[in-house]
Amino acid sequence: MLNYFREAQEARFATPARRMYGYVSAGIVVAVMTLVLAGLAPLWISWATFAASCVLDAVLTRNWIREDALQAYRREYPG
Repeated sequence: MLNYFREAQEARFATPARRMYGYVSAGIVVAVMTLVLAGLAPLWISWATFAASCVLDAVLTRNWIREDALQAYRREYPG
């Protein structure tokens, strides 16, 4: 399990685009939660945004781990 967490962390920060996605995703969740706390948006929107962000992060991270592992394998065993 710890190996998976390490791989996931490495995959999330492997490229500048992936890091930017993480910052933008977190910024959107914080912005929506701020709107809810200010009373400008209903609470369910906050929960829906948070859930969608978690699901999207999980799907993308699994895809990135698979992609990085395949690239590492191809570098080690070319042809």
